[in-house]
Parts: sequence; structure tokens; C-alpha cells
Amino acid sequence: MAWRQSGQGDLVGFSFGSALRIAAPIGFLLLHSAVAVAQSTEAPPVFNAAQIPNINRVGANYTVQNPVRSDGLLRIYVLTTPYGEFRVQGDEMLRMRLNELHALALLEKVSSSESFAKALAEAGISPVVFAGHLITNPIGTVQNTLAGVGGFFGRVSSGIANSGKTPDDTVSSVLGVTDQRRKLAAAYGVDPYTDFPPLSAKLEQLSQAAAMGGLTVTAALFVIPGGVAGLVVSNLSTAYKLSDIGIEELASNYTASQILDLNRKRLLAMGVNPDLTERLLANRNYTPIDMATMVAALDSMHAVRSREAYAACAAAVGARAIAYVMRRQAELMADDYRRHGDYARFVALVGYPYVITRDGRVETVAPIDALSWTDETSAGFASVNAERNRIAPNARGELRITGQATALAKRWFKAHGWSVLERQRP
Repeated sequence: MAWRQSGQGDLVGFSFGSALRIAAPIGFLLLHSAVAVAQSTEAPPVFNAAQIPNINRVGANYTVQNPVRSDGLLRIYVLTTPYGEFRVQGDEMLRMRLNELHALALLEKVSSSESFAKALAEAGISPVVFAGHLITNPIGTVQNTLAGVGGFFGRVSSGIANSGKTPDDTVSSVLGVTDQRRKLAAAYGVDPYTDFPPLSAKLEQLSQAAAMGGLTVTAALFVIPGGVAGLVVSNLSTAYKLSDIGIEELASNYTASQILDLNRKRLLAMGVNPDLTERLLANRNYTPIDMATMVAALDSMHAVRSREAYAACAAAVGARAIAYVMRRQAELMADDYRRHGDYARFVALVGYPYVITRDGRVETVAPIDALSWTDETSAGFASVNAERNRIAPNARGELRITGQATALAKRWFKAHGWSVLERQRP
């Protein structure tokens, strides 16, 4: 598998399958084009949204449009919401988006409640001004915030060192807005640095109100509808730690710059060279939480050599949807390693990370929903197969995917010495 270096997240679409052809070296494609054309291929399947496992087609503030198309690797969803239509690439990102939409529905209930309106009034904030997106912090708020932040100087030094690499706004950080945003996001089980525009806007609005209104407004925001049972299932990783700090604690209590410093420390300790480390950390297609989760997952595979190969693939990503796939891939591979412990070293095949196991297999675990044998996947995997044969001529291949593969795709892999294992989830 390989990636196309373009696109901007899930608000615009591109063919994920076409990445296999575009990113592959031209020499490999010319060499194997005759094979790809000669064998039979198929159109990618179309799915009924209501029949896709573990996906609720309709929620309080969204509908998944029917039918759901695919591109040879991932399902391509279109969400209709009160905030507009959003294209979402893959089951993994869809689960994140539905989680975020659930959190957004809860935040909307809180911000429109009588208790929240009362809290605004008691804090001297006009609901009319609040609805108009506010918000100017008074000087007193700045002074009180600065007086109460024990780690302020450490945060400032991290921010200067990582200037331009994180989404934190320096003024907002000083005013306490980013602290409130992190705590609010963690309470509702979402990434405080989410790239989902409606949720990001709501978190910003409410965190500004909390910073301006103090404890009265903050307390009102944490009265989550339905109590504890109303909390969403977090899309923050709970399985891994970064320098012994859990991902949820990082999301709640550490600035983006501090998280970046921790990522840098762990990558360098893994043997990733400094230039590559900085390129990866500067890739804004990852949120700070994505980056921390991916680095923590790699760090957990402590006995696996050449983790730099994974970092190089991740650093080269040029689209948000692919960055999220890389983050989830790291988690899947770390879980697979934890259970089986048979990884020896990482390698890159046509720009995508695989491992060579201790018994000599070439393997990857990939968040692929619906593998079908299109012209593009045929050409792409022919290149992957050629690379495998070059670096490990007698090795068996093993492709583990979270979804399913068509019969035609499985026949090709079997004929070329690969096993396809379906429904591989933690």
C-alpha cells in the first residue's frame, strides 16, 4: 500500500485506491503494468449503510447517506449534518467522526440549557454576546490566570521551541482558553485538537466562555446530559503511554508544545534521526494527540528494529485521512505485537510500513475496510509484491486487514504467496 501526497482531510475526497498507483515508483509500474492489465479486475463494491457492522446509520445530528461507495481499500462515507455535508474516508475515521458528533450534540444541549444561561448571567456574560461568538477576556482574567499557572514558564519555553509546529495559540494559552478547551474535550471524550470544524468551533466558543466566566461557567459545562452514562466512548487512546503518561492525561493536562517535546524525546530514543524527527513532528496532518498515540504505539514495540522506517512513512504523509490511517495502523500493529511478539524489524514497501517477522514472513496490519481487486489496487500490490521479492525473495507475505477482501483479491494474493487475514481488530 502507498499514499498519494495531496488532499486536506475528510472535507474533500480523493481516491484512496489511486494512491497505490500514484505513489508507486514508475519503474515498478511499467514493469508490472502488463500483469495488472492482463488479469481480471473488478469494480469496487457498494454497501448499504444500514448493514455495515458497528455503524449506526442515523444519529441525533447526522445521517450516513446511502449507498456507501468504496475505492478498492476504504469505504467512502458522506455524512449529512446540521453543519453541512462531510466526506469521511474509512470505517476508522467514521467512528471518530460519529463519536465527535455525539459529543457535539451533548455540548449543544449544555450550551442551550437554562443552567448554562444562568451561569453566564452570574458571570456577567451576556448570552447575546456569547451567541455572537464573543469573546474578549478582561485584564483581570489574564492576571488571575497567570497567577495560578504553576507550570507557566515551562509551557512558554516549550511553545517557543516548537513555534509553528503546534495548533496552540500563544495568546489563548496565556488567557487560559486552551487549558479549558483541553479539559472540556477530555471530559466529552474527544481530541482537543480535532480537525472537525463544527466541533472545533463549539469547543473554542465554550472554552472562551469558561476562561472568561471562571468556575461558575466551567461547572455548568461539566453537567453532562445523562450524567456519567452520557459520556461518549472516548476516541482518545487508552492503551499506550508516552514517557509513562497516559494519552488521556496528555490531552487534558499538557499543551501541544509539551506533547511535541515528549514525542521528540521518545523518537530520538528509538533511534530516529533528528532531521526525520523534526519533519514528522512538523507534519500538521496529525493532531498532537494522533502524533502522541502513534509515537507511544511505536515506543511500545521496544524490541523491534528499524522503527525509523515507520517514522519515515508517517512523515511523508500529505493528507489528513491518510495521517489518521497511519495513527490507527501503529495502534493495530502495537496490539498485534503485544499479543504475538514476533516482529523483528520494520521495512517500507512502496512507501508503506511492513514488518519482517522472526520466522521470515513479511507482514502488515492495515485498517482496510473493503479490499477489492480494482485496476488501481492490482497495480499497487503488484509493486508491493515486487518489493517483497526484492528484499526477501523467499518470504511468505501476510496482509492482515480490519475489514474484508473480495474473492478475486484473495485469489491473487494466494497465487503470489500472500495470506489475507480478515477482521483483524484488537
